[in-house]
Amino acid sequence: MIKAIRNIQHAFSHFWKKTNPFSFSESQQLQLASDLIPFGVWEYDLLSGFITWNQSMYHLLGVQQDDFDHTLSSFKEIIHPADRPGIEDVIHDAIHRPNQQKNIVFRIQGSNQLVKHIRGNIKLLYNKKKEPIKLTGVCIDITRQKNTELQLKKERDKAELYLDSVEAMVIVLNKDASIRLINQAGCKITGYEERDLLNKDWYEIFTPIEKREEAKAAFLKIINGEAVYLEYYEREIVTKSGEHKCIAWRNRLLYNEQNNIIGVLATGIDITAKVEAEKESEAMRKMYQDIFENSVAPMLICDAHLRYKDVNPAACELLGYSREELLKMHVWQLTRPDMQISTMMLWSDFIATKHQTGTIELFKKDGTKLIVEYQATSEFTPGMHFCSLMDITDKKTAERKLMSQNEKLRTIAWLQSHEVRKPLANILGLLSLMESQKTHAEHGYIFQYLKQSSDELDQIIRDIIEKTKAVDA
Repeated sequence: MIKAIRNIQHAFSHFWKKTNPFSFSESQQLQLASDLIPFGVWEYDLLSGFITWNQSMYHLLGVQQDDFDHTLSSFKEIIHPADRPGIEDVIHDAIHRPNQQKNIVFRIQGSNQLVKHIRGNIKLLYNKKKEPIKLTGVCIDITRQKNTELQLKKERDKAELYLDSVEAMVIVLNKDASIRLINQAGCKITGYEERDLLNKDWYEIFTPIEKREEAKAAFLKIINGEAVYLEYYEREIVTKSGEHKCIAWRNRLLYNEQNNIIGVLATGIDITAKVEAEKESEAMRKMYQDIFENSVAPMLICDAHLRYKDVNPAACELLGYSREELLKMHVWQLTRPDMQISTMMLWSDFIATKHQTGTIELFKKDGTKLIVEYQATSEFTPGMHFCSLMDITDKKTAERKLMSQNEKLRTIAWLQSHEVRKPLANILGLLSLMESQKTHAEHGYIFQYLKQSSDELDQIIRDIIEKTKAVDA
């Protein structure tokens, strides 16, 4: 910067000598040249302690010429109190360590309380005897730049706060798959510290070794525009502890101003528990499906409209229909036409009570009547109702046959008991008469034997009648 000013001063001196008969000193020429540029230029004479600067410097620092006495102490008064020690240190280093140009950023606070940020540099100048004679430098107002930086920092801090507050893993990968950014959630999920991951190859660290080469090649193809990237996919990663976790990823390509791909922004959610739950649920579903399919008990599932939605092979065998045929039917189509209304009433009670057991007549495809016991449960899954059947047709037939036989036995027993009892009653009457008239004296032994046999026969008939009553009960 100072070299540029010297070039301007040299050009200005050459121009002035050609166009103006008056001559100016080198210092005057430098002053005139520096007034033409939009930034502050100053010089500090080490011998006199006098500071000179151009008009831009007054404007830059917000002071009037009459208010500045050109001393170092007056200059320090303009500077923000917190930055004054830094100015002193830079001046000290510039004098005692003169091998390089010194740079500094400081603040000034004007009368309107507005703070300006100034960036300056300092260089030590020597005379022909190589003796240090003055310090010179340039100052620029970087308030707008500083405010922009502060605003960017606020936005960056806000973004980092957001990134660190979300539960999703957020990563940014460079074109070579090295990790440029990973948030706290990502560190928590993977078990690594951020410092251990930055600039490391994502695939080398997190991809299972058997899938690493393929996954890295697919990534590079996307980066090079040779393949279409997936906005969503699920992929397994290996954590620091060696645990495998399933992550659901959403990706977005990052572009520079020239619209070239420079990396990938990805957000990931740990769905390991969800995937494991789904696997367990699928295993349970398969187990219950196997039970359903292989059960010897006929099972049927219908919806709220009484349409069959699933039936097992045992139900098909019992009813004589194929599975495809039953899935096109309604519940009432297996009953008698005159039973449809009562079937609907049973259905209403079933929905209200949630559970129902009973006996019902169904008809096979060939018209054969079945008598079945059923056990039904409503809403065993949302909108679905379950029913299991047990064919008791043979049992009911056997019961009816047994009842018929019992009825015949009762009839026989009744007839026999009454038919036999009539002549027996006559015999008992005669014996009673003979006993009352004492006509049995000469045949006493025979009379007693006949009397005993008649009583035994009477008791047998009574026992038959009692057993007949027990069958009726």
